[in-house]
Amino acid sequence: MGFIESEVAVVYGRIVEGFRAPYKEDLYFKTVIVPGFSDGHMHTQVVDAGLEPSRVWSNSYEWLETRRLRVDEAAVRSDLDLSSRLAAAAFSRSLLEGVTLVAATGRLSANVRGWLSLTSRPRAIFLPTVMDRAGWPSIREVEVEIERLEGLLRDGLAKIGVFVHSLGTAKPESVRRALQTAARRRSIMGMHLSEGLPEAGRLVDVLGRGPYPARIVAVHCMEVEDLPTGVRCVSCPASNQILYRRTRPTLEGVDGFGSDWPLLIGTIARHLPLINKLYPGRLQEILYKATIGGYRAYLALHDGDFVAYDASLEDVLAGRALPVWVSVAGKPAVVEGRLSGSGYGYGEVLSIIRRLIKEALEKHGDGSLPYIPDVESMYEASLALEGGPRS
Repeated sequence: MGFIESEVAVVYGRIVEGFRAPYKEDLYFKTVIVPGFSDGHMHTQVVDAGLEPSRVWSNSYEWLETRRLRVDEAAVRSDLDLSSRLAAAAFSRSLLEGVTLVAATGRLSANVRGWLSLTSRPRAIFLPTVMDRAGWPSIREVEVEIERLEGLLRDGLAKIGVFVHSLGTAKPESVRRALQTAARRRSIMGMHLSEGLPEAGRLVDVLGRGPYPARIVAVHCMEVEDLPTGVRCVSCPASNQILYRRTRPTLEGVDGFGSDWPLLIGTIARHLPLINKLYPGRLQEILYKATIGGYRAYLALHDGDFVAYDASLEDVLAGRALPVWVSVAGKPAVVEGRLSGSGYGYGEVLSIIRRLIKEALEKHGDGSLPYIPDVESMYEASLALEGGPRS
């Protein structure tokens, strides 16, 4: 028996000095974060978001209807081999950026296959997307897929719920059935909610006021409104700023954070500089929500999860440092900055992601590369719109 020691640690969001905790071997670092970062919303097969340098949308429905994609999203999802490799790359990037819990939407079989292909894995909440639109699975089709795949996840690191895309793209009966599907599995129902316009009242019209038989995690929830009892909120500040040049104006009511498009803009761990600018003076609250807050929103275990750096906490928060050690359920997933098993480092995984995006666009699109904005620049862009921050 040994000990982990560090000069500074973030433990459940609280910053402490002189950290020391039992571990199976002696390890010393400058900064330790317990548990690791939780990325509460990621689309692991998104290789193009239809972004344009000067385009600002009002809400998610306008974005869905008017964005100009370079790729056929349905074709990418249908390509099981490619979409599985995209998911695996997203999960690998997550670990190397210090994320120990992911909530992954998209095609369930691809996410599970990609996750199982890895030697080093983050904890995962798999949330297959349901939409009542062509090219997307219905709730009945998702239920069949869950029955087929849930037996593969027996190690306690992953569970399957369901993700209703949004109230505007799923019929009320589909939303209600999805909630019952999650309840039968004692799992989670996620959904995009209030992404640019208030929808809490509409949710009550569909599901009633609660309490509900399963945990509901609302994603984006940009509008400040009273959510029904028991509904948790995962905010996506980076993608909100990119699409709408604004995000939720307060941290009150936020349980965790999500990255949305990890293949394009990285995970929530890389968005901390932006989040700190959006909510100045709230560092420990931000760290709580970016770590244990996401775990608790998804009712996830966290024993043995931590991230360690040979860098100061200041460098971590500024995005200047990557972890040298990542532990998931007490097992090293990243050692000396490389994935256990494959040995890939951060630069190698980014190269793999670039090749996969290029393959997807050449195979299922027009071959041109997507526009990917710099995340931090989105704060300055929002200032320019109305002469002040649009958080």
